[in-house]
Amino acid sequence: MKRRSFITTIGTGASVFLAGAGPLQMDPNSMEPYVYPSPGQFDDVFNQKGEFMLRLEVKAVDSLEPARVVMEFHIPRGNIGKVRDFPFANERAIMNQENSRFELKVGKAFPYIFAVWLKEPRPSTLFSFSFNGNVEQFTLAQLLDEQELSFQQQGISVSCNYLLDKEIGKLNPEKIGISGATDSFSIAILADPQGGNPVTPKAHPTRMKIHNAFIEDSVNRINDLNPRPVLSLVLGDIVDNQGEKYHFEAMHDYLKKIQTPILYAVGNHETRYQATFKPGYHMAEFNHYFSAQKAMNGMEWLLYSFDLGDWHFIVWPDPLRADFFETHPHYFDWLEEDLHENRDKPTVFLQHVPAHPIGIDPLINYAESVAVKRMVLDRLATHGNVRFIFSGHVHIPIKASFKTAVSYKGMKMINLPAAGYRPRAFGEEELHGGPSQGVLIFEIQGKEAKAYFKTVTEEVYPYPDELPEFNESAYPLWLNYKWQLDADEEIKNGNFAQGLSHWHPRYVYREDDHPSNRMEVKRFQGYQALYLRSEKRKYHIPGQDRLPQTINHVCQGLLLDAAPKMIALDYCLDKQSVNLTNAWAGGYIWLEGFQGSVKLLNMAYWVGKGTSQLIDRFTDQKEIPFLHFQLDDQMEHWQQVQLNWFSDYQHQGLDISQLDRLVINLGTWHVNDGNSPGFGIYFSQVRVPKQVRESTVNQRRIKPMPDEKMWWMNKYEPFVHIAGEHRYIMSTGKKH
Repeated sequence: MKRRSFITTIGTGASVFLAGAGPLQMDPNSMEPYVYPSPGQFDDVFNQKGEFMLRLEVKAVDSLEPARVVMEFHIPRGNIGKVRDFPFANERAIMNQENSRFELKVGKAFPYIFAVWLKEPRPSTLFSFSFNGNVEQFTLAQLLDEQELSFQQQGISVSCNYLLDKEIGKLNPEKIGISGATDSFSIAILADPQGGNPVTPKAHPTRMKIHNAFIEDSVNRINDLNPRPVLSLVLGDIVDNQGEKYHFEAMHDYLKKIQTPILYAVGNHETRYQATFKPGYHMAEFNHYFSAQKAMNGMEWLLYSFDLGDWHFIVWPDPLRADFFETHPHYFDWLEEDLHENRDKPTVFLQHVPAHPIGIDPLINYAESVAVKRMVLDRLATHGNVRFIFSGHVHIPIKASFKTAVSYKGMKMINLPAAGYRPRAFGEEELHGGPSQGVLIFEIQGKEAKAYFKTVTEEVYPYPDELPEFNESAYPLWLNYKWQLDADEEIKNGNFAQGLSHWHPRYVYREDDHPSNRMEVKRFQGYQALYLRSEKRKYHIPGQDRLPQTINHVCQGLLLDAAPKMIALDYCLDKQSVNLTNAWAGGYIWLEGFQGSVKLLNMAYWVGKGTSQLIDRFTDQKEIPFLHFQLDDQMEHWQQVQLNWFSDYQHQGLDISQLDRLVINLGTWHVNDGNSPGFGIYFSQVRVPKQVRESTVNQRRIKPMPDEKMWWMNKYEPFVHIAGEHRYIMSTGKKH
């Protein structure tokens, strides 16, 4: 059968860039509307190998608690290709590949995904599967007609759709005018220009004008280079706002002035914030991006690779949208195959969102999930050929870019400062005291390479040849969910006699002077104790530093059985914090309860003020209540706490009797704004008492947290989530 004949009906498309295609003629100033092609004929669905790809999504319908599912695939012998499972935020299934049988548990919030590749597909090919003994079947022609088929039995839902790969390709660089890539050449990488047209509706005119000015300077820095790079690549967030067409048009006019061929990568501002990718294979959200990409270089791809000289390059999409990777599981398979095919070539991986830890609050939830990071990095590390991983998204200052750059399994991971967007405040003055905007230049000599950053004011900062190795064991939450941490039936090192052993911190960015977050184990009033302190960053840039800051905490897992367990501990405020409990800051004991991978309990006990922003969008369910309780914050001596968390949480309409793991978090937070002073607290003697009593502090019953002591986004208008902006609004009366 012919593959993808429909492309000829919509004009030249992605296929012209496959090796051997003819040269492309196009108007570089055109910005024609684009519509992602929908299959019209049966063979339009085939992938580039002539296979039919299916995706199945398994979820519980009503149950918040995990439900057991047994999936079996009945694939005709002549059509057997492969079956891959993608747990994402769930526990991995127990599988028997011989008969394609998978035993798994899944809840309502996070789906379990299967991808199936069928060889020699025909419209009459019958696809059959069973879940929990219920057999379902359909022909591939039926699936093509309906786009998505859904089945429901015994509280379990399985939806099925086909997968496409029209937006995936391998670029022949010559087809877009890339030449001169021999043994010695360079490429320019621009992260986060994030500009646009400031006079359009819903724009942010002030910041957009600032971004646009720096974008022009970054473009000029590329054009000043001698020798000139063979290409320039925009590493996501080409535009500000939500991928509106008029912003892409404005950015086209800026970027086309670069005197090299230009490639695009997808970031999180190329689509609507509320973009959806199902039912079926829904790709309309990228139409403006495809239109802009096609106008710039003729391409229509989200995921692609290419070769230059001895090197291989992979451009990975990072739209940072709900369900994107869950609806595109075949991207991971493509990545695995592409890396295998090019395993003998030094390789560069380009992604918008960093896969290495940056150490500030936004990059916990404002990044890809643990599962996505692990699936990507495990594949990148397989052959040892990936030498560099470049990312953007953070708007990181130059100093912080150097301090956070690490090596992981031989891969140098570098987060780039922005080409246009203002930098986030990491609490430190920039290296040269000037703007951080600019471009990264990647220079290649044979099979060796180096990178340097050049600012818009022409300072040059070479990245070192050797980067510090990232210690994964010291920060296991980087590539593990909390329910995956080691746990025991008792609290280990609850008196901190062994320092932080058995307690797991996140990587927290530490300023060279006056660190805003402190985590130390030391002697205090006869105790060996954990000391935590959070305060506003000393060097502050209004408008870019996210609030609040809650990252300063450690955690440990506790195994549970049928008998409820209490948690007891002692705490004491530091002298500076006793009289400052009206500040928007505090300490917390945050408890999370899991049944398998499903989080069913979420509660916090607060000293000082509290915040509702202790969240994890990759494990939290909206239906699970987050309860808050108040601890004594007026005493300058040690307090004894007993927490009957089971009793405090049990009337929420959830069955928490089957929880198998409790995660105890000890931390401090700060609103990171205004004149609010810091908050410090000591913790020690964390233990599991033998007797079960009610929750008390110094034998006084613990009460729910008053609403007036809780901070949340937009609580006091016109608060927003970026520090400094509300103060500008209040002082000027303007919204931008």
